Amino acid sequence: MSDFSILPILLTGLFIAVVHAMIPTHWLPFVMASRTQKWSWSKTQSILLIAGFGHVIMTTLLGAVIFVLGLGVYHSRIQTYFITIASASIALFGLYQIYQYKRGYKHSHCEDNHDHNHQDDLKRKSRDGWAILSLLSLLTFSPCESFLPVYLSAVSYGWKGFVLLSLVLAVGTLGTMLGFTWLSAKTIERYKMHWLEEHEKLVSGVGLIILAIVLFVIEQSHVI
Repeated sequence: MSDFSILPILLTGLFIAVVHAMIPTHWLPFVMASRTQKWSWSKTQSILLIAGFGHVIMTTLLGAVIFVLGLGVYHSRIQTYFITIASASIALFGLYQIYQYKRGYKHSHCEDNHDHNHQDDLKRKSRDGWAILSLLSLLTFSPCESFLPVYLSAVSYGWKGFVLLSLVLAVGTLGTMLGFTWLSAKTIERYKMHWLEEHEKLVSGVGLIILAIVLFVIEQSHVI
């Protein structure tokens, strides 16, 4: 079989990976977390890449099972568990943002009081930990189900085809996520709104909860 005959499958896989990564759940939570936690672009980028790799690895592992067993779909109950964990993670982070807002952490301030620096650092690390864990769970437990049939279509090409498709999945997913996150962050920086800055944790929290509900409803409709 000619090596070039797999090209249409690879292009299809790339298209699916890019379109899937354009879904707001793959980049919008990172923009919100970056704003509320005051992360630098390099830190946001690192966290996004780690979460993105978790997303790709989970999809690849499921693809390997399908590749070996020749299954068309993986068990709907497992998919439901994944959806529930991913949605709950981002909803909990949203609730945590609202909790911080209610406690008075509306937005971060630069303070010169050295007596509180250590305590503030601990609080900031705790908030960062919650944010990072939620983002990692969101993407790791929401694999790209639409990519799995592509793996199945490449069974005849052996493990070489599997590796090529996995590389396409990684490049398409991570590249699109980085691009949309960067573009959204720059757009928000350009059009600053004072009201939004004052209440950004409340807005982010509500937005994340809505996003979690939408993710759960949409993905559940695919399972049923």
